[in-house]
Amino acid sequence: MKWTLNTYQVGQKWNTNTLLEMCVKTGYPFVEFLMDFKQPHGLEWDTPKSKFAATKKKLEAAGLQFGSFTSCQTYHSPEESERALSVKRVKRVIDMAREFGCDHVRVLGDRLPKEEAARPAIVDNIAACIEELGDYAGPDIAVSIEMHGSFTDPYYSMQIMKKVDLPNVGLVFNSQWPVGRGDWKYNLPAGIPSIRPFFEMIRPYLTSVHLHEMEKPGTLGYYQEFFALLADSGYEGYVANECAYVGPDPEKVLRMYTAMFQSMVSG
Repeated sequence: MKWTLNTYQVGQKWNTNTLLEMCVKTGYPFVEFLMDFKQPHGLEWDTPKSKFAATKKKLEAAGLQFGSFTSCQTYHSPEESERALSVKRVKRVIDMAREFGCDHVRVLGDRLPKEEAARPAIVDNIAACIEELGDYAGPDIAVSIEMHGSFTDPYYSMQIMKKVDLPNVGLVFNSQWPVGRGDWKYNLPAGIPSIRPFFEMIRPYLTSVHLHEMEKPGTLGYYQEFFALLADSGYEGYVANECAYVGPDPEKVLRMYTAMFQSMVSG
């Protein structure tokens, strides 16, 4: 598995040099660069190619690699022109990923309307955009929709996977466990002894996992089983710390997450 630092929140004020230094000190070989949040690392859909090249050079000098270009472009707009603009922007991200050796691009769905009858058309629109991006990326770059927003509910994220059906289009699991969630269409009963049915459903599409609150007693058991299932299935994709820590000691917290990850994957 590819242990990765996602720059959401924790890296919101770090320039590239500080970010890479922290990754080296705390044990993250891969860096997931969040886009559309105006982070100081400066990698965005419209960033000049020279900036991507300079960042890649710094990564290589530090012994690190790109883990993902993580776009926050969405495709839920009912306006075709807005969806087309988001597709155009992510195609530029894919171009930079291809040129600079990043094999993973994340996008968002993201929010479905409250009216149930209006949802299928929006899901179809999102699927069409993701399919276009997957076709554009080709076999060497994964384009993955995060299980985020309305697509946190596996019912809707799996709809996208079935509609698109491309080998390089996948899911980023956002570690929101579908247990006792009566408001979701896909839901495992509270107290269920195993999340294996959920894992087996998403595993064929899984390209990345985002970790949150891994240290809490209420979620630790899910993580322990999930990592065991990942290991048993031979998963070799990304696992990213997205703890979003903004407190006074990020180095300590990032080290703690690395230690927890290593303990999980060591069995």
